[in-house]
Amino acid sequence: MSVKEALDAYTAAAAPGCVTAPECQDLVTAKLKAAVGVRAAMKAEDADRFEEPIGFVNLAEERADHYGRDNLGAKGNSFAVSQPLQQMVAWFRQHPGVS
Repeated sequence: MSVKEALDAYTAAAAPGCVTAPECQDLVTAKLKAAVGVRAAMKAEDADRFEEPIGFVNLAEERADHYGRDNLGAKGNSFAVSQPLQQMVAWFRQHPGVS
């Protein structure tokens, strides 16, 4: 899968939004899973060029492990994990044509 395809899959996974804790748990879990796919595509294409956004995915995973992957629906935990993923998306917006 190309970086663009993986990023498109991430965007689709992140699109629904959530209101309740169970919905947020499902959403953050899906976003994290899709982001891992983006990371794999970035590493396969050029790990050096994508070092910064790869780091954002790593940070999101570290935070998910810290807060507990079964407790990502809590607002603070959801934000803590989602924030570096938003930074990953922002990186691609700041570097058009890279993916």
